[in-house]
Amino acid sequence: MPADGGSRPVSPGAGLQSPAARVAAVFVAIFFCTGITMPFLTPWLTETRGLSGAEIGAIFSAAQLARLFTGSTLAAWADGFKDRRTPIVIFAAGAFLAYAAFFSVEGFWPIFWAAFLATTMVQQVIPLTEGMALRRTLDGAMPYGVVRGLGSGAFIIANTVGAAAIAVYGLGVTPIWALAALGLTILAAVRLGADPAPPKASQMGFRRRLREGVALLANRRFILVVLGAGLIQASHAFYYVFSTVLWREQGLPDGVIGFLWAFGVLAEVGLLFALTRLERRFPPEMFMLLGAAAAALRWSLMALAPLGPGLWALQALHALTFAATHVGAMRVIQREAPEEVAGLAQTLYAALGGGLTIGLATLGSGALYDTVGAGGYGVMAAMAALGGTLILPVALAARRQ
Repeated sequence: MPADGGSRPVSPGAGLQSPAARVAAVFVAIFFCTGITMPFLTPWLTETRGLSGAEIGAIFSAAQLARLFTGSTLAAWADGFKDRRTPIVIFAAGAFLAYAAFFSVEGFWPIFWAAFLATTMVQQVIPLTEGMALRRTLDGAMPYGVVRGLGSGAFIIANTVGAAAIAVYGLGVTPIWALAALGLTILAAVRLGADPAPPKASQMGFRRRLREGVALLANRRFILVVLGAGLIQASHAFYYVFSTVLWREQGLPDGVIGFLWAFGVLAEVGLLFALTRLERRFPPEMFMLLGAAAAALRWSLMALAPLGPGLWALQALHALTFAATHVGAMRVIQREAPEEVAGLAQTLYAALGGGLTIGLATLGSGALYDTVGAGGYGVMAAMAALGGTLILPVALAARRQ
C-alpha cells in the first residue's frame, strides 16, 4: 500500500508552509462552494425558478452523464501541461464564469446549459487537485487524510454558517456564497506553486495519453473498483439532491438541516484525520467494503423518514459511506495507474464511477422523489449493495496475495 508519509513526526510550521498545505487551501475553497450548492441549489431552483423535481434531476445529471467523454477528454488535455497547476487554475476560472451565468439566467434550457458547464468545470478541479494531494503528501509534511479532511471541514462550515445565513436572509445567499468561494478557489490554485509533470506525459501527445488512460479499463482490478466504488458513491445521489427538500417537508428548519449535513461531514473528517493509523491496519479494499455495508444500512433506514436521534446516527455513517469508499478507491487507483496518466486515471474513476453512475442515479432520483418521496432511498440501498458485490472479489484476491 502506498505510504502517505504519516509515519514520521510533522512540524506544524512546516506543514502549514508545505506544498501539501497549498493543495489543502484549494480543497478548502472548492468545498466552501459545494458545501452551499449541494444542499441549497435544489431549493433555490424550486423557489426562484419554479422547476420541478424531474427538471432539477435532469439539470444536475447531465454533466455527470457526459463526464465519461468530457472528463476523459479534458483530463487527457490537462495531463499534457508541463506544470500540473495550470489546468486547475483554468478549470477554476471556468467554474466561476459558468456559475455566474447559471445564477443569472432563467428558463429550463439556459439553466440546463449553464449548469452543465459549471458542473463540468468543478468536476475537473476536484480530481486534478486530488491527484496533486496524493503526490504532495508523500513527504510527510502533511498527511493525505489531513489535507482532504480540511476540505471536508470547509464543507461543514459552508453547511452550517451558510444555512444560518439563509435562515436569516433567504436563499439569495446561495449565489453570493458560491461565487465568492469560487473566487477563492482561483486564488488558491494560482498559489499552488509549480508542479512539474513527468516529461514523458507531454511528449506522449494528446491521443496517446488518451489511449494509455483508456487502456486502464482492461485492468480488471481497476474497473471493478471504479464501478463498485462508483455505485456506492452514486447511492448518495438521492440524498444530495432531495434530502434538504424532504427534511423541509418534515418540518425541519434550515438551521437544523445545515447542521445535519455538517454532522455527517464532521464524522467524515474524523475518519480522515485518523486515516494514517487506519491505513496501517486495513487494506483499501476493506475501506470500500465497509462503505458499501454502511450505505446499504443507511439508505434502507432513511427510506423510513426518521427524525430525532436515529437520523443523527445515520448521518454519522457518512464517514464510511463516503469517506472510507473514497479513500479506498483513491489508493487503488494510485497503485494501478502510471504517473504520466495519473490525472486521466483519477478522472476516469470520477467519470465512470462518480459521473455515469451518479448521473443516472440523479436522473432517476427526480422521478423517485416525484412518485415515492423518501422511499427513493430504498433504491439507493440496493445500489450500494451491488457496489459492494463488485468489490468483494478484488478484496478476496488482495487478501490471498
